[in-house]
Amino acid sequence: MKWINPRGEEIHEGRPGVQFFEKELKLSFFTPSVEDSGVYKCIALYSNTVTLEAEITINFYEDIRFEDCPEVQNLVFGKEGRIKCKPIANPKPTINWEKNKQRVSSERFSISPSGISISTVSQEDAGVYTVEAFVPATGNNKYRNITVNVLTPPKIIELPENDVAIQGEQYTAICRADGSAPITYSWYDPESRDLSTVEGYKVEDGRLTISKVERNAGGNYKCRVENPAGEDEDFMTLVVQVRPRVVQFDNQTTETAKIAIFECRAEGIPRPSLIIRKENSEPIISGENNRMELEDIKEGDKGLRLRISDVRRSDDGLYYCSATNAAGSAEKVGHLEVQFRPDMSLTPLTKVKAWSANPANLSCVAEANPNATITWKFQNEPIEHGDERYKFYGGVSYSSLLVLTEKRAQYEVFGTYTCEARNILGEGSVDIILEEATTPGQVSQIVFEKVTSTTITFRLLGPGNDGGLPVTTYIMRYKKVGDPENTAITVEWKFIKDGSYILSDLKPRTKYQFSVAARNGVGEGPWKQTEYLMPEETVPEPPVIIAEKDTIPVSQYPDRYEVRWEVPIDNGEPILQFGIRYFEVERTIKGFVDKGDAVEKIVRNWDKSPSIELTGLSPDTHYKVEIRATNKIGNSLPEEFYFRTGKGETNDGQTSVMDKEGISLPVIIAIVLVALFIILVILDVTCFFRFHCGLLYLMRYRTCGRSPEKDQGKLEDGRACVKEVASANNGKIKQELKSPSSPDQLPPPDKLSNYEEKPQTEVDNPAFENRDARPVDLIIDENFKNKSPKGSKSSIGKSS
Repeated sequence: MKWINPRGEEIHEGRPGVQFFEKELKLSFFTPSVEDSGVYKCIALYSNTVTLEAEITINFYEDIRFEDCPEVQNLVFGKEGRIKCKPIANPKPTINWEKNKQRVSSERFSISPSGISISTVSQEDAGVYTVEAFVPATGNNKYRNITVNVLTPPKIIELPENDVAIQGEQYTAICRADGSAPITYSWYDPESRDLSTVEGYKVEDGRLTISKVERNAGGNYKCRVENPAGEDEDFMTLVVQVRPRVVQFDNQTTETAKIAIFECRAEGIPRPSLIIRKENSEPIISGENNRMELEDIKEGDKGLRLRISDVRRSDDGLYYCSATNAAGSAEKVGHLEVQFRPDMSLTPLTKVKAWSANPANLSCVAEANPNATITWKFQNEPIEHGDERYKFYGGVSYSSLLVLTEKRAQYEVFGTYTCEARNILGEGSVDIILEEATTPGQVSQIVFEKVTSTTITFRLLGPGNDGGLPVTTYIMRYKKVGDPENTAITVEWKFIKDGSYILSDLKPRTKYQFSVAARNGVGEGPWKQTEYLMPEETVPEPPVIIAEKDTIPVSQYPDRYEVRWEVPIDNGEPILQFGIRYFEVERTIKGFVDKGDAVEKIVRNWDKSPSIELTGLSPDTHYKVEIRATNKIGNSLPEEFYFRTGKGETNDGQTSVMDKEGISLPVIIAIVLVALFIILVILDVTCFFRFHCGLLYLMRYRTCGRSPEKDQGKLEDGRACVKEVASANNGKIKQELKSPSSPDQLPPPDKLSNYEEKPQTEVDNPAFENRDARPVDLIIDENFKNKSPKGSKSSIGKSS
């Protein structure tokens, strides 16, 4: 026996397949499929002669399944899209599509067994779609949910078309794109290399960073963006700029009156512009200086040439070549060395004074390039280094010759010395004359410019011969005529051209001998003598007011001004006082005119600089002040000056509060103390008349009241008020005494003691039987008790 499948093929034994069970041949299916459906034949050979055959039709039904049906699918906005899902079953199922539980039906949608086609995708097409498959023959039903996203293709929206990078520096370019996420960025260099994998480059979220730009890194760079919806790309042209570098600017050496040439060459991208300047000077411009010309170098590497003709020593120094382009700037320095023959013009002195035992220092300076060698001559004869009259000092281009003048007794040392300097370019020399200096001659004249009773102002006419050195000091010796020389007083005055010199504290009516000599660096000259009889005592000199000259001072106050002056010469008699006289004046085109009445004041006490404050003045008014000094002989001539008060307001001749700078602390304290004293006096008087107590009341009864012995305890206790006396028994008042309302109601002082001896009230208090008990302050007679004013207060005296 055997089984034949629908394709006419024998089914062999196995699993799946056929199996023999005694007289049966069993056909079995373990995982049948729809393709296994059909007519199966069982064929048997009976007795090896008769063929027996039987057929059976087998149909296999396939369950619903979904092919090519991702749960999340993406569509591209604006393009044709397809939602894929193919339901398969046997028998063939019916298919239904829904979106958000609504049947899909639109002109833009085309439904096929394998899915939905959308002619032009829009954002509204996004959402959750449901595909349902139903097999009526079996009643089987299944569905599948599909999430559809509408994606926007990326579009580059930010990328520089052209950009610049600087060689050797870091560079960053930014590429930005719109579109649905996620967006992937890629950068490619002109060699199409993916820069995310190249060392020295970094790509991060569209940002391209070159850590160090190379010179050959320029070209077209591509930015490519991708997302599930598509891709986009664009190009950027990168230009690499190279900072300028000065490759040639050499030092130059030349001689004066020759030509010097500087050549400056530089490289850089873009080509740098060049300028040449001298240190601490503006850039050199052709045509501004006819000795300096600039020209472009066109051969080889382009550059700039500076030609300096008729070179001078002032051209020596540092020169700078500066190159500048868009990438930056660079500078190189070169030195122009100007060589010249020795120049002796900086020699400090060409005439030197010296004298015996005072060495002379002769110095010469030789400016030269190259450095010069210096030699000395005296009277055209070379000076050797071993000569004992001289000592040599100095260094390069400088020499000092020390002439030992004490050797003049043996050798001639005064005369003309020559300093000579030589280098390879020539020589130079300078003559220095050494002359012998002497002490100055005699003072020509002693002039008495101004004489008072106690002072003399001298003017000294210098000697006709200063000895070769300037006069530095005048020496004055003076004494009374007839006194020995050792009593002479010596005064030294520093020389002042056309100056005056003053002697003070001289005695009136005394004849003095004055001796004057001039001194220079060598010593003192001869003395010139004269005598002078001092005048007798007289009135003082006018005071000297302390104020700015040639100006009219203005007070900072509207109603007062402080005048200060110096104590003048008293002319032999002490100054006793100063008289001050002031009054208003009016300023006119012809000067000041007297206007108001004069006010006079006297100052008798003063310190070093006398002063007085003029008060009660009118605001913004000119005043004239006259000050005289007085001794017992009389008044000096007046010293006068003008001033003006400040603007402001006054109250009754006093400065308003707004005009004052402030009140001093001692004045404030005094005002407060006076105010407190007045208040205390008022309170004490009030207590005296109203309450019969206080200091006045105490003083009245101390002087004219009871005997001191009986009132001693009271006075020591300080109780001056008249108290009302009462006695109490078991807390009850039996009788009270009232004090009089005024001192007039008291008995006369001579009778006051009698009243004190007569107790007017008995009290049931054993304490009063004690002799040590404290007496009442004052006992009042019944005649006065009834005179107490109505409404007076009562008080209870203590028993102990």
